[in-house]
Amino acid sequence: MPTKKNRKEIALLYARVSTSMQVNDGMSLDAQERDLKRAAALSGYDDVELLREEGRSGKSIKGRPVLREALDRLDRGDAEALFVTRIDRLARSTQDFLSIIDRAGANGWRIVMLDLNLDTSSYQGRFVVTIMSALAEMERAIIAERQKDVHRDRREKGLKWGVDLGPKQNLPTDVVSQIFEWRDAGMSYGKIADKLNKTETQTAQGKKWYASTIKYVVTNYKKEGPGEQST
Repeated sequence: MPTKKNRKEIALLYARVSTSMQVNDGMSLDAQERDLKRAAALSGYDDVELLREEGRSGKSIKGRPVLREALDRLDRGDAEALFVTRIDRLARSTQDFLSIIDRAGANGWRIVMLDLNLDTSSYQGRFVVTIMSALAEMERAIIAERQKDVHRDRREKGLKWGVDLGPKQNLPTDVVSQIFEWRDAGMSYGKIADKLNKTETQTAQGKKWYASTIKYVVTNYKKEGPGEQST
């Protein structure tokens, strides 16, 4: 492990955005970088390096090469601090977050998170960010569990998305009738899809037909139009 004396006094300023984050949050890379530069200067760093990770999800650090390289450099002693604007810019899973915290502690570098006003170079900082990360992951797990309950309730009631719920996928009655006529004659889903594509008949969304699309119609439409599942 590099000694404090040999470690370069450089702060790495890590900014990340994903497509969804830019839409929902509106915090651009430029805005993050302004805040990071200001915080690093207040912490006494004259030598800083900006690192941009664009269009990368925070779900796992495996898909973020810029962050992985930054962590390796910190471990080697090429820098001594990693600044991020928010905890979720660094990691969104407790496992990833704790792994990064452990690396920082084991190799003698620090993490500064502006949203929490915390610095992992202190014991209090390490304790608080660990608790915050665990609570954030628990909240996401609770939301996911609630969503599963909603889907389970729909299945038990026999409700189908696009038929009973959500946007309806209405096809002309004559197209539905033709599909059932061909199906009753023993024609395969793939053959029916081919025939409809040759006549340039489009789906409810204006797209090409596939065997799976035909199966959906047969399963979820009545011969006179969309309705309950056929038997």
